[in-house]
Amino acid sequence: MRNLILLVIFITVSLFTLADDKGFTHYKKGEYSKALKIWTEEADNGEANAIYNIGLLYFFGNGVNKDLSIAYNYCKRAALKGLARAQNNLAYMYLNGMGTNKDYVNSYAWSLIAIKHGYNSQGIKDNAKIHLTPAMLTDAERLANKMIKEIKK
Repeated sequence: MRNLILLVIFITVSLFTLADDKGFTHYKKGEYSKALKIWTEEADNGEANAIYNIGLLYFFGNGVNKDLSIAYNYCKRAALKGLARAQNNLAYMYLNGMGTNKDYVNSYAWSLIAIKHGYNSQGIKDNAKIHLTPAMLTDAERLANKMIKEIKK
């Protein structure tokens, strides 16, 4: 049930943030190939939101074959560019093994990063934490600190 609630939040927040996006105009009309074309051009120019939006297309299978591995890769690219909601979603994907192996250390680390960048990832953080030993928790915190320094914000 908790995962379902997180997924609904994931979808809702993601779609609301697309509202000012040119690609979103096509997206909400169901013109996914047009949205993908616009977002691909923007992603090629390094636009984090466009990279993230392409990931959502693959996550949900809108206009493309659903592929969580591809969704994960786009989400990670956007997360590394400093997009907090992508960092949150990456933590969620690690927590649930969606498009990648289940990894509580990475889930915890990315939730810390998302929180540092202003996104409420506390639920994911708490859920990941219950699976971590003290040593794993230390590793996750070190990883988060290392990634924060590398993120292009």
